Amino acid sequence: MELGSHIKDHRARRGMSQEQLAEAIFVSRQTISNWETDRTYPDVHSLLLLSNLFEVSVDELIKGDVEEMKAILSAEAKRMNKLGAVMIVCGAALVVWVIVTCLIDLSWPVILIPAIALFIPVAVCASMVEKIKHDNQLFTYRAYDAFMHGKDPEVLSEENQRAGKFWWSKLAAKTLAAAVIGACCGWGAFSILGRLLS
Repeated sequence: MELGSHIKDHRARRGMSQEQLAEAIFVSRQTISNWETDRTYPDVHSLLLLSNLFEVSVDELIKGDVEEMKAILSAEAKRMNKLGAVMIVCGAALVVWVIVTCLIDLSWPVILIPAIALFIPVAVCASMVEKIKHDNQLFTYRAYDAFMHGKDPEVLSEENQRAGKFWWSKLAAKTLAAAVIGACCGWGAFSILGRLLS
């Protein structure tokens, strides 16, 4: 990919830091860093803003990288699908394991150790999906859905930018809420199964 080096060269020619460029096109400094190191790639709106700022055409900026960028973004979408499949399979196996082992009245260590072993891949895959979403600035469901279907996710839309402002705090809140809800559901399920079996 040449796009990352083109962005870096144009930024250096204008004497701009990554922070200054990020402010000028309404993204984070980390996003600029990711673009320049070819870890992620600008969406269409960002490319237009970059070409306007650098006073070059989009064609000159990307110089034949379009097909490679599409392939990389498609690979990221496929990777997210695979991670989602692992989460579904391990999550379903976890639920089935807990229900079956409770019904046959096994001891708590026998129930919990495999349950934890099944939960770990779910948590790891979920965190990897969140990282991909963050790196590609997919902060709303609309942006995520467009990305997964090979369309422009419109990451610079007001809605997406607003959703991305407190992304980490929202993620922490969602994780905590999921843990509390999961604990309550687990406790309720165990209580109901305990009554049915006694």
